[in-house]
Amino acid sequence: MNFEQAPEFQKDMKRLGKKWRSLPQDIIDAQMGLLPLYIPQEGVDITIYRNSFFGTNRATILHQGERHEVVKMRLDVADLGRNDKVRIVFIAVISENCVLFIEMYAKNEKSREDQSRIKRYL
Repeated sequence: MNFEQAPEFQKDMKRLGKKWRSLPQDIIDAQMGLLPLYIPQEGVDITIYRNSFFGTNRATILHQGERHEVVKMRLDVADLGRNDKVRIVFIAVISENCVLFIEMYAKNEKSREDQSRIKRYL
């Protein structure tokens, strides 16, 4: 599976990375957690994994099409304080085995994802 970052996502990551130094490694960890959602892994039932991943408040599907889905998910950041929360928004293009990260934001700075950015990348 290919993981790509939109230019705006890279800017978001650079800005937030100044505050939380663990952010690059946290993104890598998130990518490893996303693999079983879209690529069958040995010993992991994809349906059960997807149900447990999306069944909690960890992630939600914002938009779903035949070949893609837009997902907002909570990012676990090692350097975060107690009141800080970070969200990432990505588009998974299932037919091309590609995940495009399009937005990252801190919940204390912004409460919702940027709908116009999502529409631009769809």
